[in-house]
Amino acid sequence: MSFIRSNRFVVGVNLPWIGYGTDVGASAWYPDGGLSAQPAARDLLDETFAALARDDVRVVRTFLLCDARSGVRFDTDGVPTGLDEAAIPDIDVLVAVARRHQIQLMPVLLDFHLCKGPRIVDGVLLGGRSHLIADPHARSVFIDLVLRPIVERYRDEEAIVAWDVMNEPEWCLGLGPPAIQPVTFEALQAFLWQAVQCVQESASQPVTVGCAGTGLLDLVRPLGLDFYQVHWYERFGRTALERPVVDLDLDDRPVILGEFSGRSASVTDVLDVAKRAGYAGALVWSVLADDEQSAYPAELVTWVRAHPANGPTGE
Repeated sequence: MSFIRSNRFVVGVNLPWIGYGTDVGASAWYPDGGLSAQPAARDLLDETFAALARDDVRVVRTFLLCDARSGVRFDTDGVPTGLDEAAIPDIDVLVAVARRHQIQLMPVLLDFHLCKGPRIVDGVLLGGRSHLIADPHARSVFIDLVLRPIVERYRDEEAIVAWDVMNEPEWCLGLGPPAIQPVTFEALQAFLWQAVQCVQESASQPVTVGCAGTGLLDLVRPLGLDFYQVHWYERFGRTALERPVVDLDLDDRPVILGEFSGRSASVTDVLDVAKRAGYAGALVWSVLADDEQSAYPAELVTWVRAHPANGPTGE
């Protein structure tokens, strides 16, 4: 956990994807694979990492399997049989480009869209995979045949500084975005626990979960995470951002702000407040994504350059 244990406030970015769910693995749209078979996507990744490196922004959170629309093979019952032949070569490209630009990656294995209602586009199932969490057999097979081979392959990869098991899993409970096929709290917690155990058994890097906020931390407290991660957006209110990390009752383990909007009224203010609150770092949302929260503002780079090595936390 050198990027956290150094007692420095780390500023990084989310570069979630070049194309959602199509960077890793073959699909109907890219039958030969993702990054390894798409020169334009690979070039854009290289250019973006190069620009981040020039800005002294070195930590990048990025998504891998998303909602499993690509990269995973399934049998006729929807039970995973393993990764497809393109998944590892695509992740190899991501890692190689990160190495070239001395970028530190925090790969996110899965996204909550896994639990969105099923939709077929060009013969590809989007969402509709709640059973991978809810069904104990499918859950175990998914973790052993899909997640484990990934983390085992990169267990000692220096370009990977941490693993994030799932982005905003709370939404899989049906608490937020519409069109979710909800799972129970117990099933979701069991899934996350098994996935965290898989990473801790199979890789040397620390593991976390990308919590949507601080409202449901009971979901992740028992998981034995190496560090915690919460997200904050302005709709959550400034009080939530200002709340001292020590008040979150997270076993004195480091906590990072894994997402905050690049379109916040003042990005530098968010960074200053998060640092005072005791967060170990903050990652802006986001580079290249085109949603209403995404931006890579110049003031982020200004803040980084004004704080050599990003300064000790808690100042």
